[in-house]
Amino acid sequence: MTQAITEELAQLTQDLLWMSEADYPWEVVSYDCSNITPEQLLEQSNLPSDTPVETVTIARFFAPVLREQSWHNEEERATRTRYQELFNFLNEQLNDLIVYRLGEVEIDVYVLGTVEDKTVGIKTTLVET
Repeated sequence: MTQAITEELAQLTQDLLWMSEADYPWEVVSYDCSNITPEQLLEQSNLPSDTPVETVTIARFFAPVLREQSWHNEEERATRTRYQELFNFLNEQLNDLIVYRLGEVEIDVYVLGTVEDKTVGIKTTLVET
């Protein structure tokens, strides 16, 4: 089941960029525990243990890309639709969803949930100055 979810996440995020001051792709992540801690994520990311960690809800994190705008062109509407599909899939397939933001300015973002006894999700980088 976990493999099917990670394969679907890879398909849903293929060529999908997170728009910030720099655009980064998504990458699928999976950990062999059901309750990964922020400390473990910092270690996985090779970040210092005193790196700021913020958690937000998946709804709050995805809100900007799910909001339909009257000025969106066809490509932007297609991207919004892809993000809606990704958001729906994450909510339907994973439990205990949480978004971790690690760092400041160049922020590692993990959208994680649990399935069976694993933590599964997606990771990207966003830039906020």
